[in-house]
Amino acid sequence: MNAPVAANPFPGLRPFREDEEYLFFGRESQVDAMVDKLAATHFLAVVGGSGSGKSSLVNCGLRPALHRGLMVRAGSAWRMAQFRPGGDPVQALAAALTADGLLYSGWRGEVPLQEVIATRLLASKRGLVDLWARARAPEGTNLLVVVDQFEELFRFRSLAGGGDVEQQAAQATAFVNLLLETLQHPDSRIHVVITMRSDFLGECARFYGLPEAINAGQYLVPRMTREERRAAIVGPVGVGGGEIDPVLLTRLLNDVGDNPDQLSILQHALHRTWGHWDEQRGRDGPLAAADYEACGTMARALDRHAESAWAQLHTMQQALCQKLFRALTDKGTDARGIRRPTALGHLCAIAEAREAEVRAVVDQFREPRLSFLMPPADEPMTAATVVDISHESLMRVWQRLRGWSEQEAASAGHYRRLVQTAQLANAGQAELLRGAELERALDWLARDQPNSAWAEQYGGSLRRGVRAAGQEPGRARRRSAGAASAPPTRRGHGCGGNAYADGRRGLHGVR
Repeated sequence: MNAPVAANPFPGLRPFREDEEYLFFGRESQVDAMVDKLAATHFLAVVGGSGSGKSSLVNCGLRPALHRGLMVRAGSAWRMAQFRPGGDPVQALAAALTADGLLYSGWRGEVPLQEVIATRLLASKRGLVDLWARARAPEGTNLLVVVDQFEELFRFRSLAGGGDVEQQAAQATAFVNLLLETLQHPDSRIHVVITMRSDFLGECARFYGLPEAINAGQYLVPRMTREERRAAIVGPVGVGGGEIDPVLLTRLLNDVGDNPDQLSILQHALHRTWGHWDEQRGRDGPLAAADYEACGTMARALDRHAESAWAQLHTMQQALCQKLFRALTDKGTDARGIRRPTALGHLCAIAEAREAEVRAVVDQFREPRLSFLMPPADEPMTAATVVDISHESLMRVWQRLRGWSEQEAASAGHYRRLVQTAQLANAGQAELLRGAELERALDWLARDQPNSAWAEQYGGSLRRGVRAAGQEPGRARRRSAGAASAPPTRRGHGCGGNAYADGRRGLHGVR
């Protein structure tokens, strides 16, 4: 059976999907090594830097290889559940296991299947093993559990919206125990794969037994050789029915260099180069340097593409876009700069906008030619749908987003200082805000106008933080709307209220 001809054989920023295996080139030897490691340990940790292609390697390398029977002892009968842990990893696992035909087919129970599965998972650390045994899959069937973006587990506080930290830590521990317990039952035919950024490896020491499992089953994604990168460029071009000028090929290989973070940017530049060749030149001749330069080359293609999408929004949408992308990028809780996947409904609350308004902006950036936001454009969205940036490289290369991320981190810093001041003042361990320090806090309140949904991202109460500045949240937000037109005074400073006079009372009133 011939593979379908790709309209554009390069996915851009997003990872390759499993059904795009025919476009995935240059990693054959890596797939063999991963299969061997998983066969030996039943637990595979695919570790690499941002942009090294971890998710694509699992989606288009490991999973298809297992279906083909490359793990000889296990056979070719596999059922696979893939998910990201997010703020509630056990529930995320339960949701992945509800796929029809994975554990059960045609579920008709009175209780929703996800609730049944989650209850059994939480019953004991043997929950996953017991569930698979109850499923009574045909003899010789294996279960593969893929936890993508495993580092989200270390950010359970910010992703879960600021609930009880100890409870969230307990949920994360229970989840890790479910995965590790499968190693004690190799006859269960359960295999676990996680993908994780290498700069989070040290965080694994939080969980007993996890460092040992990772040490035994770690696969550190190697840099692609020049020949492998050549295959990753030439292969998809050929599948798509095109040719590439040797001069452009050499230039691309030189531009990408040895930095693995450049692979995602290369994929995006190739996506744009192909688009120019297809749409502007009608596929006349091979892909050439002129097509590559027209899209901005690897140095500028991504920033230019994002700016073109931004320019298509009207003024109110641009203001909303800034709020959304600030909510989806996190330098406030982690200076390394990571994505913060957030439910659509929570984004609406943060932006104080209607769902239709938020969806219109999200749809603009998840359109197939961009794929800057996930889920994909063909997947319907509800208030519970998790929206995410497709790749961290967007945070680094889109200059406008870099600025927003830095502003968001600074705003989060202001807020955390307010909350800490309020807590210490209540305990009699700190002085109250006053003078220039209070002035800066009020300036921040007037400028950023935070709300409770925004504060939840940073694990705190807006009321507690705002009271540290001598304000009631509702009053501060109402009065801040007039800050631009009203001259700053020592009473209110554009945020309303008797800030200096009420500062002490506000701090003492924190609960």
